[in-house]
Amino acid sequence: MDLKKIAQETLERYSARYISLGRHIRTLGWGSEEQQLYRFENTLIAIDLNKKSIVDVGCGFGDYADFLRKEKIRFASYTGWDMNPDFINEAKKGDDIHREFFQKDISDNTALSDFKERFDAAVMLGLLNFNLKSESVNYSFSENLVTNAFSLVKRVLIVDFLSSHRFEGYPKEDFVFYHEPSRMLEFALSLSSNVVLKHDYAPIPQKEFMLFIYK
Repeated sequence: MDLKKIAQETLERYSARYISLGRHIRTLGWGSEEQQLYRFENTLIAIDLNKKSIVDVGCGFGDYADFLRKEKIRFASYTGWDMNPDFINEAKKGDDIHREFFQKDISDNTALSDFKERFDAAVMLGLLNFNLKSESVNYSFSENLVTNAFSLVKRVLIVDFLSSHRFEGYPKEDFVFYHEPSRMLEFALSLSSNVVLKHDYAPIPQKEFMLFIYK
């Protein structure tokens, strides 16, 4: 697994979208604002985020922080990480003193040593959906990113996946990867004995699931 190559290809893919669309929901790979909102809502049962420090891994434009504010959740701090400098520059245009943004690659283990267990909670949404053309590479990549993100938190990591238990009303897409929920649950249990698998929300538009991995 060539993490540097994967990172570079990911950066190029999103940069091309940004050049074409600018600050737009589809630049981030979301189908619509309504779908993004529904996904965000399903994270809230994991933990009460009031007075919590949060790191948003793959934060895009910082939309999750905007969502929390609209839900009147008064987080202690919000830190957004994204490898794409255009996204970070857009996110920094806000004026909330409780938010900060950094260009950072979660797959780079050497860049994480100063952040071990710094945050109460981490969210990592939509990062693990792209098909890397090899099942073994996809699972190795996902496990690496989940492990790194989990190392950042004192309380919980919230991470989502497209499910291999597909919604038949939506066609299968070759460019995305469908994770087997039981396999990712087993992996999560190797990190912690306190895990919730949430596979009960409606397709958006494909069937997804979330893992809440607690310390």
